[in-house]
Amino acid sequence: MKIDEKLIQDSYHLLIEHCNTLRVPEHVISMSNDYANGLWRVYFHDLLMKIPVDWHGKTVIDFGCKYGHLFPLLYSIGANKVIGVDIEDEYLKWGREVFLKLYRNAEFIKPEQVGYLPVQPDSADVVIMNEVISHINPMFLELAISEAARCLKAGGILFISDGNNLSYPGYKEKLLAFYEAWENGPDGIRTDRDVVEKCYLSRRKKIIEHKYPELEKDRIEYLAKNTSGLWGDYLLKTIDHYVASGELIRRPYRKGVCPTNPGSSGVVIEKSFYPQQVLYILMGYGFACHVVKAQPALSGNTPLHFAKYSVRLLQYYAKEIINRGWEMSASEGFQIVARKEH
Repeated sequence: MKIDEKLIQDSYHLLIEHCNTLRVPEHVISMSNDYANGLWRVYFHDLLMKIPVDWHGKTVIDFGCKYGHLFPLLYSIGANKVIGVDIEDEYLKWGREVFLKLYRNAEFIKPEQVGYLPVQPDSADVVIMNEVISHINPMFLELAISEAARCLKAGGILFISDGNNLSYPGYKEKLLAFYEAWENGPDGIRTDRDVVEKCYLSRRKKIIEHKYPELEKDRIEYLAKNTSGLWGDYLLKTIDHYVASGELIRRPYRKGVCPTNPGSSGVVIEKSFYPQQVLYILMGYGFACHVVKAQPALSGNTPLHFAKYSVRLLQYYAKEIINRGWEMSASEGFQIVARKEH
């Protein structure tokens, strides 16, 4: 795909100028600067280049859009309409404030109830889920995929990219410490990928203390430790029942289980998948799909670059012949292209 890099770069510079005229949070401006300073290239080459579609005139749903920083890139390569979907009110608020004033044919929506999208059927050409399925509460994941299928036109593409691949050797063991940190802390602990400002155990304690400030600390601790995985209204009902009766069905954290944010959204933190799991779910909703293979890329035009590229290409095809499923475990992440058949 031939792109106008200047057009894309100018779009992000315009975004920065626009943000500077608004009272937006610093992290929105910081993210805008990251994209303008070259992050858009990463998303273009690692994501959009792998989606087999001519973007001109297309309607795109960015599922899990955050503030909408992919919008300028999508419009610059030809998209006619971009719909951003997220469940976090803060993201939607600032996304609308920033991007709806830059792009007339843009939209931000929040899923209704447990995940239904307020989008008409057969109305989108592409749905992008980048680093999204690992944060959707497992009880809603199939609904999200079903809704994506409903919204797509026949032949439309659902593209899933995620960095949590259980087929990758040793990845499960790597996740254990990360899950433990997010569930039990301590607050402020640094993991291999982020800083846990407030772990989910602490968040449950805060919810309990806010609702029952007179409750003894040992009971708060007991209740918080035994409501792991609960969130939203059900967590609040469980707290009420325990305070009123002293009865509790204990749900302590189990090692290796993906932690759940106890807030109203119930999002999870980096749920991991075998790519085959995702393929089977997609096929159940009318998709023909495959894992995108990470073929070697030519990094330069000198004879040495071509020689190294040729060796890597031979190794790539050798692996493919010896082990037909190797591409599913080729990296910590995986990417899937799914075409709607019916």
